[in-house]
Amino acid sequence: MILECSLILVQTAKQYFQDLIHLLIPEMQDLVIDTILSFLQRENLWKVEFICVEILMMVLECKSPASLLLRKMVDYVEKLLERNDIMQARHTVIVLQNIIQPEHWSTIDYWNMSKLLRFYHSSAIIGETKNQIYELRRGFEICLRNMIKVLATRELMCLLTVMLPLTFDTKLTDEDMLEFGTTVEYAAATLTLGPTPTSEETYMLEYLMHYIRSESHSKSMLACRIFAKLLDRGSNFREFSTPKIFHEDTYYDIDINQYSSARRQIFENQRREFESSVTTAIDLHGSRRINLEIVYNVLCMVLVEVPSGFTACSTTCLLLGVQRRLLDATDENLDPRHTNRIHATIISVMTLINWIHRGPSLTEYINTILNLRFDHAPHLNPPLKEIYHYADHHITWNEQILFFDALELRYGLWKCFRIHEPKTATPKKVYSRLAMVDADSKRRRRKTLYYKIGLGGRLVVR
Repeated sequence: MILECSLILVQTAKQYFQDLIHLLIPEMQDLVIDTILSFLQRENLWKVEFICVEILMMVLECKSPASLLLRKMVDYVEKLLERNDIMQARHTVIVLQNIIQPEHWSTIDYWNMSKLLRFYHSSAIIGETKNQIYELRRGFEICLRNMIKVLATRELMCLLTVMLPLTFDTKLTDEDMLEFGTTVEYAAATLTLGPTPTSEETYMLEYLMHYIRSESHSKSMLACRIFAKLLDRGSNFREFSTPKIFHEDTYYDIDINQYSSARRQIFENQRREFESSVTTAIDLHGSRRINLEIVYNVLCMVLVEVPSGFTACSTTCLLLGVQRRLLDATDENLDPRHTNRIHATIISVMTLINWIHRGPSLTEYINTILNLRFDHAPHLNPPLKEIYHYADHHITWNEQILFFDALELRYGLWKCFRIHEPKTATPKKVYSRLAMVDADSKRRRRKTLYYKIGLGGRLVVR
């Protein structure tokens, strides 16, 4: 009885409070938010986070702009940090995380997040000192990620143009740069690019090309990952985690984008820059498997997200240049494991070009090289390995027939894109009835197990 009366009183007080806020907003919204924050501090309610969330959500539901509440809460966190009140600041940041909801924050501008972004970046820079702002590092990151989810495409693109220089042009250790870069990657993966490139998009791609060829392997790797996720529409990035053979008669869960002349024009204008960046990245960091795999990912994303004869031909020329430098290398200290991986990456990308565009002449030539390698030099084909074992009959020297010939490839590409040779049929996805049977049997076994341990109902099977 007492509990029921208490609940009724709480609901009545909540209704009165909500009605009062409706009367005061928007004319007195500054005063309302300041009063609420002062009340929560005076009554020491920040540690009861769900109550604070409910009160502040009422303010947002009354159409008070989220940007104003964000600014005042971040200013409040700043004052708490000046007083070294780290516990109160942590509770406040957690409350901020939980009030970021799409229905109330979708109209926020990226520049309203500048101070929060500065806090998060500062916590990354001084990570080694482990002072009070470092303790809030994860909370700031979650707030940023939650806001990235609700930002409009235009605002998210502007935010990325601010975050990129903070990632690459400031003094961060490799570890801190990669950690801060995960949030930038998340923003790039969240962003959905339209069919017509904007000036911000062009700027970001050009900026990232510059850092793909960085002498720092960490910067090069991070720039490649962000570049690939910018191009990705959300379904292809994981498909190209490591080089593999794409057989022309096999279905792969790859979503090939529609042809876009405007997007193709970007790569036409930046062809030399892109080729120089990728080539330099392979030359400098190709000995590191993780760097080689992410460069492979970039090439594959360009091919599937900007499918055209131009990207296919320019990528082929780029790979032929890499192959030629490897074959002409005179360095006796060159590790054969590294050259094997690069050659395997080259043929993997070539099979993807063939799988996308499906030219019979190109298919025939690529399969010829592929089969020769399977028979005489399997170490030149994917998968990439840490240790390579050679049989007695394996060819371990640079036999010309095992590598791509520029004239043969040009002929295959010419027939595919110039005289429009009839393409081979696209493989269809096949649904296996056996897989459905296996799934049913797994469900039956799981249900039986639940009954055995007493989770499926009252009856326990012994």
